[in-house]
Amino acid sequence: MKLIKTLNNLGLLDQTILPQNLTRTLLTTVVVILLSSGCSLLEISQQSEGVNQAGTISGHVDIESGSDAPVTILLFTKQEFAPQLERKYVLQGAGEFRFYAQEGTYYVAAFQDTNRDTLYQQTEPAVLHGGTDLFNAAPVVLQSSGHVELDRLVIKGPIANQTNRDNISFEIEQDHTGEIASLDDPRFSREIGSLGLWKPISFIDQVGIGLYMLSSSEAKRIPVIFIHGAGGTPLEFVELVNSLDSKRFEPWVLHYPSGLRLDIVSDYLVKSINQLETQYPFDNFYLIAHSMGGLVMRSTVKKYTESEHHPVIGLTMTINSPMDGMASAEFGARSSPIVIPSWRDIAQNSEFLRIIRDWPWPEEIPYHLVFSYQGGDSDDGVVDLESQIPLSLQAEATRLYGFNAGHATILTNPVFIQRFQNILNNSLL
Repeated sequence: MKLIKTLNNLGLLDQTILPQNLTRTLLTTVVVILLSSGCSLLEISQQSEGVNQAGTISGHVDIESGSDAPVTILLFTKQEFAPQLERKYVLQGAGEFRFYAQEGTYYVAAFQDTNRDTLYQQTEPAVLHGGTDLFNAAPVVLQSSGHVELDRLVIKGPIANQTNRDNISFEIEQDHTGEIASLDDPRFSREIGSLGLWKPISFIDQVGIGLYMLSSSEAKRIPVIFIHGAGGTPLEFVELVNSLDSKRFEPWVLHYPSGLRLDIVSDYLVKSINQLETQYPFDNFYLIAHSMGGLVMRSTVKKYTESEHHPVIGLTMTINSPMDGMASAEFGARSSPIVIPSWRDIAQNSEFLRIIRDWPWPEEIPYHLVFSYQGGDSDDGVVDLESQIPLSLQAEATRLYGFNAGHATILTNPVFIQRFQNILNNSLL
């Protein structure tokens, strides 16, 4: 019975599939729920365990080349014949980077993209961890759930390499950052959102994570980045996107598997923002987040402001977000036979929440805090008001806005949409 409430409070249940007899055991309840959505208990458990077993490879890049060009950090896996690119991370200058990866042997390199073409030329400043070529570099050995902190990588100038190619393109097939899409794209369907929650690895393999543009980028338009919550997709923001002044704003949407640990998602978003600023320079951008996306947003702002960056965060907004965590998620992470990795971060008193909550919000970044309630209730049907608007955030917020609406229906509420338009339009005055 508690698990039903847990999943319902997390917004993970369709009320139409709840059994009338609430006395069934936890395991039986989970089985019914998952089978009704076409999910396999074993597969979900294996994918959750796979996410939890990921380790990290992190480090810091320093620049002594005299160039202020952006930096691309590359993670290669050790293969029998030639190293294979697995991940990339983009910084606007010197700063911290972190890769999430499974147990294995890796190589790490970094270069400055001086001509901003996303390619590596031999004349560009670069550095390779432990060597000057991928075939003689020092490998990085990562254990399951382990952490490796590299010595500082210092980019001083071009390095020798054995390739005969003048330039090398580093593209990852399932990274859709910068791709133009529409909100009716099948990848943004409700079914895909459910897949991302329950089976995040399948989501990455079949769909791919991305920071999508909904139109071509144009100079002088401000990017507005929308971040969905647990089980969601960019489709939830269709009415907010349509309300934007297209002459002044351009909508971007983050599409990610919401079952992932939230640190992984915010790291990806920081990297993607830096990458797109390299390709389409902009002066500032806005962040709009719903539900669990608000936690991703706060983590993103923390990481972005702690590294070198060029664009300014001109406005932020959380909408019905569990900023103080959820007791139901804490119970689910502790008691459910199947634990979705992101539950561990949403849980009250989680390490993730402690880190972003103890970090002081920058006064120069406007923060609009939106909450809602249903009738006389003290929640929006999913998140308690106490978690939506904790006292610490009320003190940090530029302004609070309350609406009589549900957790999901707030995004289609005409009164809120009008207020949303006014906030963005007034931000330019």
